[in-house]
Amino acid sequence: MAGVKNADMIDLIETTLPDLPEQYFEVTWTNQDYEACRIYQRDRIEIDGGTSIKRKVMFNPTGNARYRRMYDTDDPAVSDVIHEIDVPWTQIGTHYSWDKLEILRNRNSAKGFIRLLETRRIDGLWSLADLIEERFWKTPTSSSDDLYPYGVPYYLNTLDADTTGSDFSGQTIRFQNGSTTTTCAGIDASTEAKWKNYAATYTKVDNALLKIFRKAFLLTKFKAPQAFGINDPAQKRNAAKRIYCDADTAVALQELADARDDFHRGNDVLGNIKMGDDAVVRINRLPVIYINQLDGVTDPVTSDALAPLYCIDFEKFIPYVQDGYWMEEGEPMTDRLQHTTYTVFLDGSHNNLCVNRRTAGFVIHKPITA
Repeated sequence: MAGVKNADMIDLIETTLPDLPEQYFEVTWTNQDYEACRIYQRDRIEIDGGTSIKRKVMFNPTGNARYRRMYDTDDPAVSDVIHEIDVPWTQIGTHYSWDKLEILRNRNSAKGFIRLLETRRIDGLWSLADLIEERFWKTPTSSSDDLYPYGVPYYLNTLDADTTGSDFSGQTIRFQNGSTTTTCAGIDASTEAKWKNYAATYTKVDNALLKIFRKAFLLTKFKAPQAFGINDPAQKRNAAKRIYCDADTAVALQELADARDDFHRGNDVLGNIKMGDDAVVRINRLPVIYINQLDGVTDPVTSDALAPLYCIDFEKFIPYVQDGYWMEEGEPMTDRLQHTTYTVFLDGSHNNLCVNRRTAGFVIHKPITA
């Protein structure tokens, strides 16, 4: 009796996967909101090539401008004012498999065969989505780690231990293994003051926190001079700005907005915090999104609870994917060590780039003690 050829089995899988009909079954998803995956799959990503992601940034002018008297002499000077941001590509992938016997047992049932393919594919993609989401909210393991991407805390650094208040003082990257550095994407923030991000501390969710937000919004908004024919050379992008925090902080902000609304004095009294019709609290009209990866997050060095609030401007904090190599789903393949197993691999290369740490957002967190 003639068996089913491997080539026929591969063709069956390959032609069915791209056009799976609708199937119904419950999935107990890990995250309430796959925010990082949403960003990477929609219009906020950029596509690039090369061996790494490189961009240029200018921190300070040479300083040639001055007031002068008649017949003063000049001493022309030109300085190297350009610095290079360098971010490595990171590779990510997943896979899903079927055994030949599983397929044969289901091939006479269209629904059974399709469900078999779909459940395995969702299984592989689910773990991929969880991994992207997890690493988006973390620093790499160490300064030499090129396996994991540069997550949000890599660019938006907390204030140093035993430092409180608010300022452009976020300069120390605190890696997952407890080590630290002030060099971010190839530039040392300890020597380049304008490569530090804005950071502030808070103790509880109250009106004082809203005041901290107001100041942070004000100080992290920079504009090019509208005179002398100066054109801002920065790349223009239509991108959103959002605030992210843990569940307890999100609920506390909702309660603060409700408490203000209970006075029924109109929106002008609510100030910069308000509950929307979608049950999402907004600060300065920016939605506050709950991220479960931020629940219980602690400082990697001191283990202090941080309860951070990240405000991210995706015009300056940009997820990049490698040209021609993002979510590439390969053909089903077999291996001589598992000759009855058919596996599909899905791969990609990506990282996050911050082109301006002073305008990419800010972080507000609980104080860190040494």
